[in-house]
Amino acid sequence: MTQLRHDKQILNAPDGHEIHMHMWCPDSPASRVIQILHGLGEHAARYERFARAATSRGYAVCVHDHRGHGPHTGELGHFADDGGWHLLVADALLVHDFSRERFADAPHVLLGHSIGSYIAQSFAMLYGDRLSALILSASTWPSRLQLIPALAIAHIEAWRRGIRGKSALLHKLGFGNFNKRFAPARTEMDWLSRDAAEVDKYIADPLCGGPYSCGLWLDLLGGLFDISSDDALTRVPATLPLLITGGERDPVGGERGMTRLMMHYAQTGHQRISVKVFPDGRHEMLNDSNRDEVTATWLDWIAANTRSA
Repeated sequence: MTQLRHDKQILNAPDGHEIHMHMWCPDSPASRVIQILHGLGEHAARYERFARAATSRGYAVCVHDHRGHGPHTGELGHFADDGGWHLLVADALLVHDFSRERFADAPHVLLGHSIGSYIAQSFAMLYGDRLSALILSASTWPSRLQLIPALAIAHIEAWRRGIRGKSALLHKLGFGNFNKRFAPARTEMDWLSRDAAEVDKYIADPLCGGPYSCGLWLDLLGGLFDISSDDALTRVPATLPLLITGGERDPVGGERGMTRLMMHYAQTGHQRISVKVFPDGRHEMLNDSNRDEVTATWLDWIAANTRSA
């Protein structure tokens, strides 16, 4: 039986920021490496259950806390005062380079969840030739017609409240409708998972949830605008294996949003696209009631679409 090693590393970004990273490794040489970019309002430690399943197959998993996330951040819910999106991608590159140095011969897979899926696409547009496969979880195709007015509102709110200030209006615009389809809802976070215990764990975790700064909203909306064009998608290597996956009822995108995303990748010449939609699933499929099925499906896809070391 493959044994598990859990290491913690701290990498230093050029601006002095400390990147706190978890790495789970099998005792035997890793056949593949999965780098995970987590979602908004969560943290790297939440991926230990998935990492344990992956290491049982001989894979290594590395996850770092984004800026403004996790127990060691300066300010929860705030990326940076300036250029936050660029810094998120640069941090992901430092983690990637660290893992590549440690596991030089293993294929490297990038798995982005929710906001992490958008950071992952920004990464793949710049450094896609370094990747063996890309997984986009709980993602969608952003509408520029909606992003433009949202950006205008975010700029106004940042001017009114400051770049680190919090805006109830931006929070409502970002999350206000997510729970509607699950009425009558038990909690405000029912949209995350069908598993009530997992929803309660999220709510009880002081490192999960908002509020988020006006600057974070500006970074997020600007990052979405940058990746939401077919010209941008052409910078992702056309032969890179791509899995678009998530829950059918995920209010972030769901089946409709994932289908739109797949169509744009298909239109831009990408040749190895897979789509896996889980019926009735919600936003956090690794924490939903069928999480074992989801985990196995993703790990099977990685095995089928990459060559082991």
